[in-house]
Amino acid sequence: MKNNSDEMAKRENKKALPKFILIVVLSLALGGMLGFALVTLNLQDLQGALDGAGLFFTNHAAPWLLITLPVAELALCLPIYFSAKKQLAGWDGENETVSGQADVKLSVCLWVTGLCTVAALFLLAAMFAGFVGNAGTERMMPAPMFFGGLAAFLADLLVPMVLQQKLIDLTKRLYPEKKGSVYDPKFQKKWYACCDEAERAIIGQCAFQAYQAMCWTCMALWVVFALGGMFFSWGFLPAMAVCIVWGAGQSVYSWWCLKLDRPGGKL
Repeated sequence: MKNNSDEMAKRENKKALPKFILIVVLSLALGGMLGFALVTLNLQDLQGALDGAGLFFTNHAAPWLLITLPVAELALCLPIYFSAKKQLAGWDGENETVSGQADVKLSVCLWVTGLCTVAALFLLAAMFAGFVGNAGTERMMPAPMFFGGLAAFLADLLVPMVLQQKLIDLTKRLYPEKKGSVYDPKFQKKWYACCDEAERAIIGQCAFQAYQAMCWTCMALWVVFALGGMFFSWGFLPAMAVCIVWGAGQSVYSWWCLKLDRPGGKL
């Protein structure tokens, strides 16, 4: 049995190795060409263009985007929410087509609200860089623009929170066994505890896809920030931040694999 397993492992490694070597060679070639292109370009002009674009974004675009974000979020989510609510108002409790359509609409709205929250946090950080980071210089963001954006950020937090509460409450009409409030810090844990085995299997598959996407995204960002540190004086902090997120994801995944593999291991 052991010999068969060893032979199978050797065959799999032998089959996968040429593809792996090809990927490594192509990656090195692409990196070399990109590095050569950056060396031969006029980096001072490119650095100046990047600085100008960053200054415009932090001082002008970020505050206005913070103001328009909750409006756009409501404009997108409210029609979908009311459409799902109308469907469930006439739902007989058995028609799976109606419940499936409503479930998709509610899931899309939850997706949008989550992305809007992340976008708001990014825009706030950009705005702080324009105001606090450039304090005392001619590059500093005007104070009225900063405080207007700060007030808009509070709306950016409030709108997704209220929307998510409405969406979750409507979802409970579909699944009465679900419990928890979005205002409860342990909401996700309580919601997961109410899921059956099939739902947990779906959550596990989705989590695995998210984990893979995180790894590939971190790898791509590390390349970008490493090159930026070499050619544009970005320093090592952006690459370090990406590696911290990457390492945290790897560590949490490995920790729970070890814990759940033990006899009696559970979440």
